[in-house]
Amino acid sequence: MIIAAGPQTGLFADMLGVALPLAPARVEMIATEPLPLMRHGGVAGNGLYGRQTLRGNLVYGGGPHEWINVPDMATLGHPNTPLVRNLARRLAELLPGAAHLRVIRSWGGIVENTPDGLPVIDRLASPDNAILATMSSVGFGLSPAVGKALSELVLHGRCLFADLSALALSRFADTPPDWRERVGWIPAGPAVIEAAAGGSR
Repeated sequence: MIIAAGPQTGLFADMLGVALPLAPARVEMIATEPLPLMRHGGVAGNGLYGRQTLRGNLVYGGGPHEWINVPDMATLGHPNTPLVRNLARRLAELLPGAAHLRVIRSWGGIVENTPDGLPVIDRLASPDNAILATMSSVGFGLSPAVGKALSELVLHGRCLFADLSALALSRFADTPPDWRERVGWIPAGPAVIEAAAGGSR
């Protein structure tokens, strides 16, 4: 049995008596109007990650995260937040030559984050037929390899092409239950989110 339910993975693990520290967060991505292709298709910096599409659009995302609670996700509607303006401003700072571009669309989603920012991919000792897989915000790029790793964990009990020991759940054995509060990864009200996003700039 593979438990790979994004932000809800921790809830399913809890049903098995397994503690998986996760903090769900809402993230945003923006896409600009196209511009001529740059020499380097992907550039990271200023807290952003992204790339230029073959059509020429710049597609970028990055913190600050808007921390949420999994039970709150049952409510309908997660509207865009001031984080979109924050992304656009930081993209213009990262690539000044593209500062004139208009943002033509944005989208958001919910990602899960482990305390160290790394995925958890692990076959549990008990129950020994359960595998946990949570990507900690990096699933878009790693998904094909993770799919292969999970299939090998199911078929062979271990990954044949990579050492996954650094991604084992056991690294969080001493993580206190209130770890989110200690690092400040807790839901905030609208005023706090606006301030974190840099106001209305």
